[in-house]
Amino acid sequence: MTQKFSSSSRPHILMVTNHGIHDWEVRSGLTDTGGQNHYVNALSDTLAALGYKVTTFNRGGFPDPVTNEMRTGARYKDENSRIVYLEGGGHNFIRKEDLDRTILEQEAGFAERILKEEGAPVDLIISHYWDGALLADLVKGHLQLAARHVWIPHSLGALKKENFKHKPADVIAACRFDERIAYEKELLPRVDAVASTSSDISRVLHDSYGRTAELTLPPCINTDEVHPMEPSDCKRIYDFLDRASPGAGKRVRGRPCVLEVSRTDRTKRKDVVIKAFAGSLKENPEAMLLLTLSPDNKVVYDECMQLIESAGIRDRVVLLGMIPRNIMSELYAITTVYCSPSEMEGFGMSVQEAAACRRALVASDLVPFAVEYLQKDATEEKVPGKPASAVRWGAGAVVKAGDVEGFTAAVTRLLRDEPFRTRVAAAAYGITIPYFTWPRQTRRLLSEMGMTSPVDIH
Repeated sequence: MTQKFSSSSRPHILMVTNHGIHDWEVRSGLTDTGGQNHYVNALSDTLAALGYKVTTFNRGGFPDPVTNEMRTGARYKDENSRIVYLEGGGHNFIRKEDLDRTILEQEAGFAERILKEEGAPVDLIISHYWDGALLADLVKGHLQLAARHVWIPHSLGALKKENFKHKPADVIAACRFDERIAYEKELLPRVDAVASTSSDISRVLHDSYGRTAELTLPPCINTDEVHPMEPSDCKRIYDFLDRASPGAGKRVRGRPCVLEVSRTDRTKRKDVVIKAFAGSLKENPEAMLLLTLSPDNKVVYDECMQLIESAGIRDRVVLLGMIPRNIMSELYAITTVYCSPSEMEGFGMSVQEAAACRRALVASDLVPFAVEYLQKDATEEKVPGKPASAVRWGAGAVVKAGDVEGFTAAVTRLLRDEPFRTRVAAAAYGITIPYFTWPRQTRRLLSEMGMTSPVDIH
């Protein structure tokens, strides 16, 4: 496979995504691992289908948190796509908040040796997040590569700082927003183009950094992988649930289910999902909660488990571990309501996927996809007896981040009112498909860059 990749005459794209645990099969829920990883893989797959070969750089040199296997070398998906793990920063996993220039310089040196040894030209560089952009910039500068560098921020330090303005000072300090903003401002004059994934990114990029995004590439849907299904057609999901929790498949089958999928991180506000679900049981006593929760983040895991136990709903909750991509459509198919109370999202890919599977959804007002695309002609309803809480109903529900009563009201109504639930789910699907599909959006981006695809796909 190595020889076929190296000898291929296809144009070569360097994809740089530096943090998290990046694999061809993304294990959502691990630290710093989630939507961006799915985005990168989907974009890589699309570019390969369009006639390119793609090298994805990710930090390695440390043991896998699940298998304990050292993350080194290259992993080929096929002769046109590979992930190469860069060593630097020692042999321990490092959170994205703790990465710095010294670590990235070490990784860059490792990447440069690989590219020099292979002697393969690079025709385009696409980087992700600030750390990927800095790594790509170092490699491009040291090797004097002529390839254009497109940066996809996914989020920005100034945007996250804005979203966290009401948080305690110690929480804000731990995120190191000011250091990140400084790196981003340093990089912007040197990247050839910025591709925005949402209107929020474009707004903050302009207002806080003085740069207008030249390109847009929102997260998209692979319709071969994520699509509507009927629960009666699901073959594998109940076996998966039984593996996650013995007997869960039988307990879930035929019952209304609330689903939340995200990495185990405090910013995802899983506590809000738990409280909202518990509050909805009074009117929907048969409902179940399917929740991604990993002990990989012990503090958040323990807090959520304490909430579940104190609410007396342990028998109504199925804890999901890593979810294989090939069963995602089935998971959404058995879902009645998808819930994302996250307060830190660059776009909101899981919400978009739920919409693409024609599921009703509830999201916080800090999930850009829900706010930007699903709230046209929305109406606001106050929560009875809770004057500070409200739900905005469009093609789904949007609730102020952290508003437990608002989330409870939205989840309760969607579980109870099937005709209404069906209408809002259908509206969300119509907005999402076919506009947000990878071939359509990727071809448009390449065209705006003056590049033509060697292969035409639809």
